[in-house]
Amino acid sequence: MRAATSIPLNIAEGAGEHSRAEKARFYRIARRSAAECAAILDALRVLGFAESEQLSTGRELLERIVSMLVVLCQKLERPGTGTGTGTE
Repeated sequence: MRAATSIPLNIAEGAGEHSRAEKARFYRIARRSAAECAAILDALRVLGFAESEQLSTGRELLERIVSMLVVLCQKLERPGTGTGTGTE
């Protein structure tokens, strides 16, 4: 539960930052929390608490979230691509 709530909370916190470096830092934290959630889904499957089919939707959603966060971080960490505040 903690890792799942950490994703949107860190995205929101990063969105509120003005510094590109700070935005990227919060987005990286959110990305790590998404990876942690994927590991939790794997553990649920291995421990027999859920079938692979039940977990596939969550895994697909996590993959999309991680992909978006990777792109956000790359854009913020690249020099000369704006401030990341949405005003450029």
